Amino acid sequence: MSLEKIRKLRKAPDNIPSVKVIELPSSKSIVNRVLTLASLAKGKSTIHNYNLLRHSEDVNTMLNALSALNINLVFNDGDLQITGATLHRASVPIQAASAGAVLRFLLPLVALHCAEPVEFSGSKRLFERPLKPLLDALSSLGAMWRPKSNGGLLIPPKMAPKTVDLEIDPSLSSQFISGMAMAIAGLPNGGILRWTKPPVSQNYLLLTNQWLRCFKCGTRLNKNSLEILNGSPEPISLNVPGDWSAAAVFFCAAAILERKIEIFPLDPQDGQPDTAILPILESVGSSWRFEGEHCHFKGRLNSGISADLIDCPDLAPVLAATAASAPGISELRGLNTLPHKESDRLRGAIDLVKWLGGKAEELPDFSLRIHPAATPSISDEPFDPMDDHRMVFAAAIGTLRSGGAILNPNCVSKSFPNFWEAWDSSQ
Repeated sequence: MSLEKIRKLRKAPDNIPSVKVIELPSSKSIVNRVLTLASLAKGKSTIHNYNLLRHSEDVNTMLNALSALNINLVFNDGDLQITGATLHRASVPIQAASAGAVLRFLLPLVALHCAEPVEFSGSKRLFERPLKPLLDALSSLGAMWRPKSNGGLLIPPKMAPKTVDLEIDPSLSSQFISGMAMAIAGLPNGGILRWTKPPVSQNYLLLTNQWLRCFKCGTRLNKNSLEILNGSPEPISLNVPGDWSAAAVFFCAAAILERKIEIFPLDPQDGQPDTAILPILESVGSSWRFEGEHCHFKGRLNSGISADLIDCPDLAPVLAATAASAPGISELRGLNTLPHKESDRLRGAIDLVKWLGGKAEELPDFSLRIHPAATPSISDEPFDPMDDHRMVFAAAIGTLRSGGAILNPNCVSKSFPNFWEAWDSSQ
């Protein structure tokens, strides 16, 4: 098998310099929201640190999609300028690849702001993931979805509304609310979204609300509704914060190895749900401090991990791998959205713990009880991450104590193209 298809990792060395410094890519969760809102803003928005995003597959997928929708994108000396409010029709079909956020953010955008039908295509797995609640909401506005092989055609309503009062079911993904809310923000009179079932991953909804306000959209987030009080987002200029999901990989590795690490650029106030990694690891012995955008982290793992991940489900794979090396039994709760991610991450986490020599019990309430191996061990067979970047990150953490091999390691390019260079430099 070629090296492109498998990566062999050695046990982490015992003696390394006391502190390693890691530079993170920018948050794709934030940049996809920024790009969506900038496409509706009348004027030019600028991302100043675009060089930290340039090769992320998900971000490139969003950029290609917006370009196909006639949004003007100009790259200049590390900056990206987006000229918005020019959506009319798609020059070519939208290729969403495996990016759930791209599909769920752009379907409402097309329905409310394009004059002609737009074809969407993507991976088989993308259209196996939940989509019906969003399509039902769009249908109630007069849009139509015609399924095709690995995609479909979205036909906008004959007349775009000036305001919206809509109920949506967010119990499978908060992205349904986020996508609709950003599209509604571009309507002349805004609108309101209501829900009767509690949103999953609610912190991502808070993140969307935060960025709506950054674009000067008045909002009122209530327990069962989100009001967008005025339309027409205003253009902004910004540096996109570093990716806390990527940072979590290195924090977990430092906790397992009881090492110090310095990670930047990070902002604990930027609204990303995976900031939860720091208090979770603090509860088992780690500590940290901030100097500006640099986080100085001292890792320690004194016990098993107990954490509710209902609002930060992307942490589940890396914490499952960490729990497999913890000195005690761990319990991870709130995992009900994991089967609907890029892969079935609930099954993937169970398989990963087993691969590492431990045992994962699946409890009735979408929780996992993880029993670590008595001694570090690993299967002779390579771990299959099912082409899921976060499962690769988790598997890398799992190999720290005994080494191992990972299939399809380059799928990390979805969110962190130079992950392996950063990983190797941290060891």
